[in-house]
Amino acid sequence: MRATYPGSTLPILLAVLGLGVFAVYLPGLHGPFVLDDYPNIVANKLVAVDALDGEQLRDAAFSLGNRPYPHRGIARVSFALNYYFAGGKFDAYAFKLTNVVIHVLNGLLVYWLSVLLLRRYAGVTRSGSARAGWSAMQSYLPLLVAALWVLHPIQLTSVLYVVQRMTSMSALLVLAGLLLFVAGRIRLESGRASGLAWMFAGLAGGAGLGYFCKQNAVLLPFYAFLVELFFFRHKALPVVARRRLYGFYALTVGLPVVAGFAGLIFAWDVIAQGYAYRDFTPLERMLTESRVLFFYLGLLLVPHIRSFGLYHDDLIVSTGLLTPWTTLVSVLLWAVLLGLALWGVRRRAIWSFALLWYLVGHSLESTFVSLELVFEHRNYLPSFGILFALAYYLVSGLERLANGRRLVYPLVGLLVAVLSFITFTRAGAWSNQTTLNMFTVENHPESYRALIGSARSGLVKGGDVVDIFAAFARAAAAGEATIVPLAEMQKIAVGLKTTLGSAPASGPVVSPPPVAAPLGAPLVLSHAHMEAVESALDDEMARRLTAYPVGAESVYTLDRLSECVSAMVPMCQPLAVKLEHWYRIALDNHRVSPEDRAFLYMSLGRFLAARGDAEGAVASMGEAVRIEPANLGYPMSLAALHMQLQQWDVAGEILTGLESRRSWSGFGDRQLRRLRARYDDHMRVSRVDLR
Repeated sequence: MRATYPGSTLPILLAVLGLGVFAVYLPGLHGPFVLDDYPNIVANKLVAVDALDGEQLRDAAFSLGNRPYPHRGIARVSFALNYYFAGGKFDAYAFKLTNVVIHVLNGLLVYWLSVLLLRRYAGVTRSGSARAGWSAMQSYLPLLVAALWVLHPIQLTSVLYVVQRMTSMSALLVLAGLLLFVAGRIRLESGRASGLAWMFAGLAGGAGLGYFCKQNAVLLPFYAFLVELFFFRHKALPVVARRRLYGFYALTVGLPVVAGFAGLIFAWDVIAQGYAYRDFTPLERMLTESRVLFFYLGLLLVPHIRSFGLYHDDLIVSTGLLTPWTTLVSVLLWAVLLGLALWGVRRRAIWSFALLWYLVGHSLESTFVSLELVFEHRNYLPSFGILFALAYYLVSGLERLANGRRLVYPLVGLLVAVLSFITFTRAGAWSNQTTLNMFTVENHPESYRALIGSARSGLVKGGDVVDIFAAFARAAAAGEATIVPLAEMQKIAVGLKTTLGSAPASGPVVSPPPVAAPLGAPLVLSHAHMEAVESALDDEMARRLTAYPVGAESVYTLDRLSECVSAMVPMCQPLAVKLEHWYRIALDNHRVSPEDRAFLYMSLGRFLAARGDAEGAVASMGEAVRIEPANLGYPMSLAALHMQLQQWDVAGEILTGLESRRSWSGFGDRQLRRLRARYDDHMRVSRVDLR
């Protein structure tokens, strides 16, 4: 019996699906860059290439300059290409449109993978399941899987949050590698040559190239092993081929598992060190993620629009099995589900495949690695297993019912339409910064990041300063460790105090409580009250920089304040003396990662140089070089500072040292050549003057 596949209709349906994806995302294509888009793209000078030469693209790939390899370099090069072809500007529309194209390509790969898996499933299961799988194949089930996956609203942040191209490009390479693996596995089963070579090329190429987009591409061999368990029969192979297959999995799955456990045991101190800069411990993260994984499942199976959001920092951390009590329930349920999924392997149950695929997909970002707790884009590839099973059981279940076949197309169409509408609505909320902030605050009113965004929208629109100050105060109360809203409140208070001068209060002066004033006290427009608020804000800023880890968010805030002061912005100028004090407090905090500490010293050095403190600037930049010697950008900045200070001999020594240890990658050669040319020009002029 041969399968009958849709003929000329299939390309049309795939084209309609692709156009449908563009249609549902269209409202969000003109939306803003957000969150990590700024440090990785907009503020990354090496992404702003002005020519398509290998040197500039290489520098873009290595633009995280403290790594000996191009960290997520393929994705970074794609950002540089976007910038170049957008006319040399950071056009959010061009970047987001590229993301949609990648998402559509991934949808096509998901379709192709679903075809192969369902075809395999019809051949390796018992007769009843085989009939169900075979019938579903002819009923466009692979197209349904692709439609559910590509149109599901949970995928939106992987598309419209530009920097998450790292996620979608990694998935593109993983899916392509997995398809090559499946093709090789079929060749091996049919006795054709080079089957194992194809399999190995798929895993090595997909995981290797995908790693340079995002590290979770290393999970590809484990996805492939699940495909082997559920969709192939290794016992049907000849003995020699079977032994080679076992050796293949020993190398691609067994060895990484052993290496992973060895790393957990012998390098645990390195892993645990990352938690020194977090507000939770490894155990607390693992406990919390047991709840987060159910939250993700809820978004997949019941995609209520109010549950989605860019930020989920309003999640309560699990500090114990009973705090909150849902933690214990989640842990026990996952233990049961994992046991059932392992039991289902022998039965080749699709629901078992779905659960294991989902758990494998989350095994890095939702376990022990010290990342933030919740982001929707982490479900981009893990969601495939769940949606594959959902589509399969929906269609096969309906076909088993009396007259069920008549219901398949209407119900499937309704499901796709609902998902498309939710995604379209979400994309509309991303159409501009104001609507995105409104949508986020409405659905996550306890998210401090959402509240900060809303308050900043008020500033941009020229809203009432008292209301804006109160909005930042709510954000500061919601995020007990963040200094971002405090910095904004400082600028408002200083600006108001300058405007008010020493005029008498227009109302009663309300003295704020000693610590919590900026978080809850009403703002009174008087000079005396502004001074009291400013003093309380100073105390709270110092307390947070001392009591909590100083992470990238705080580091970036201090750097932005430094740029504001150096740019002579009036409301920032009075903060100059305070800012140096905040830098020092942050640097005294032992809960700062070496990478962030080095950046803090470099940022402080630039600030001191702009303030005319040459000695302090040199000392601070020197500390950055000492802490992060692999980051070539730091000694180059120090050399440039010495040139600015007319300390040419010292600058020459630094340049000579850099040239002697030039990176194998060539990263930084352009900047080094420019510095050397500037140095040589000065020395040439100096020799002429001496004559």
